[in-house]
Amino acid sequence: MSETAEWDRWLADADSVNALAPDGYDDDAALLLVKALRQRLIDALVTYEIAAAGPQLYQDSTGLARYRVTVKGDRRPFAAALAWIVLSHFGNLATVSSCHDREMLAKIRGALEDFRLKYVPYDYVLHKTYDGKCKALAGFSWANRYFSLTTDFNHEEGRDG
Repeated sequence: MSETAEWDRWLADADSVNALAPDGYDDDAALLLVKALRQRLIDALVTYEIAAAGPQLYQDSTGLARYRVTVKGDRRPFAAALAWIVLSHFGNLATVSSCHDREMLAKIRGALEDFRLKYVPYDYVLHKTYDGKCKALAGFSWANRYFSLTTDFNHEEGRDG
């Protein structure tokens, strides 16, 4: 199976008619994952700073949490990001955007895989049009479907959106 076919299968398997979270979504389990993964990223990327924006920021969107990777010691709120790691409310999906360092990306992917998260490249989901189960998100990108902080909706046909 090709990589893109595998990504497509992961995306389709995680899909739901619900716009913002699948049936049975567990906020407490998600919060524990976000905290534990942050520590794993800190351990894997010792020469960088890892800041997390957790579920409360993403409560009305398709993303679950976002981690910002910056230069070690630079904890300013607007420090330049070297990478953004984003988890989804749906399935065990994760992506990384704005990362131009292959070594860093490999370390991030390793940390994600240690947590049994499925990495899908951001450029792939950004340029792939969503045509899945949630009619309220049809026509936007799969990135909007799974990884957005601000989710765009076409209309109100989804069960929760």
